[in-house]
Amino acid sequence: MKLIQESMNGIRLVKYLANLKKGEIANAKDISREVGVPVKFALKILRILRKNEIVESYRGITGGYELKKEVDVYEIIKALQGDLYITNDFKEKEPEDEIEIELKKIQEDVIVRLKNIKIKKKY
Repeated sequence: MKLIQESMNGIRLVKYLANLKKGEIANAKDISREVGVPVKFALKILRILRKNEIVESYRGITGGYELKKEVDVYEIIKALQGDLYITNDFKEKEPEDEIEIELKKIQEDVIVRLKNIKIKKKY
């Protein structure tokens, strides 16, 4: 179970958008500068987050992005890298012994904790 860099940056991007003032949108160049990621990488992440209805995008010279809704951290991770598994074994079969059962519980606990971390607009 590992968060890829895309997921960590996605969380940072969403946090940045959550801190915008009411009615304010931010362009990808400003977002990438503030978060510290290359513009192309920010655009890739923002495109995925828009597709998953986490952020809203606006076109044009005054266009940009804003957070569309309250979101939990797991939703961002799932959009960017898919479900989290301690081991790929759990993708296709149920645990078979005591150790696997405990590992599966840990996996489920981590997911619940990530779902409990909410990011929402500050206003």
